[in-house]
Amino acid sequence: MTKALAHVLTLGAVWLVSGSAAPSSEASTPTAMTLEVAESIPEPSAPPIVPFAERPHVNLDAVWWTAPRHETVERLADRWGLPPEDLVAFNPSLAELGAKDRVEVGTRLCVYRFDPALPSRSVGAPNQGHLEHGAPFIEGEAWILREYRPRSWATRHVVTELAAQLHAFALDHPDAQPVKLGEFSQRGGGKIKPHRSHRSGRDVDMGYVMLERPEGHKHTLATRATLDAAATWSLVQRLRDSGQVEAIFVSASVQEQLVPHAMGTIDAAELSAVFSVLAPDFRAEKSAFLRDVPGHAAHMHIRFACTDGDESCRIAQRRRGKKGHGGKRRKRGKRRR
Repeated sequence: MTKALAHVLTLGAVWLVSGSAAPSSEASTPTAMTLEVAESIPEPSAPPIVPFAERPHVNLDAVWWTAPRHETVERLADRWGLPPEDLVAFNPSLAELGAKDRVEVGTRLCVYRFDPALPSRSVGAPNQGHLEHGAPFIEGEAWILREYRPRSWATRHVVTELAAQLHAFALDHPDAQPVKLGEFSQRGGGKIKPHRSHRSGRDVDMGYVMLERPEGHKHTLATRATLDAAATWSLVQRLRDSGQVEAIFVSASVQEQLVPHAMGTIDAAELSAVFSVLAPDFRAEKSAFLRDVPGHAAHMHIRFACTDGDESCRIAQRRRGKKGHGGKRRKRGKRRR
């Protein structure tokens, strides 16, 4: 791939365009569980297409989806954690159907549409807050989403930032396996078992980059025989360099596999600020970018930072900061974050 190429990350497909030629709308063939950009594919000069860069533009104006089975309106809405009436509101063609009426397999449905009057906000702390006007995560070749997605929602900022970073990573590492994405938040946030956090649209569970393509519902344990440590470190470094991620929870056993690949790519003096396993004391350990939290040997937990305009999120963050690192050390348990 040359820098003369331009590219666009749409909702469900990545189009590469060279010069002034653009893919026609006929080039997109909806498939089961595929998200697509709304209406038509834009011209090369439109905002969703930018010159080749580390960060592509992500179009999140609308999310379209193709019904994977002959199912009821109620069941299709449930796949996204939507009330049936909301799915109908997004799709006027369903207005004559009842919640128990079936929709033909292959029907193109809208599951999200952006309303500028309803900004996406992370409200409160990750373990106490909620999510307002969240967006569903999109599909792409560089990652794998679960088929059942009521917990695949986050702030629009998290969706666009993570999708852009994963896509850019895949361009730099074309031979790397896709990562498996797990829990985000519910559409409106709030408590979801078994997590203490994941409530405010800023938390994402993501599998590590593995040597083999991940299969099944569960994440794969990251051992020296299964983990692509070099690619995983490259992805972690990209997320850190973005400046949009507050911290990532990674087990000590995985951190130890990443340290050799970090040496030489960042300043030696920074290593203890990045890896909690190298931190000199408990205070430094708790403020490291990669933090050893139980339950993260098969996946990493990415916590995105508050955005500048999300004041409620920042207020909650300042309150947490005032508590500092003092007090008794919390006894480690098995409960996942």
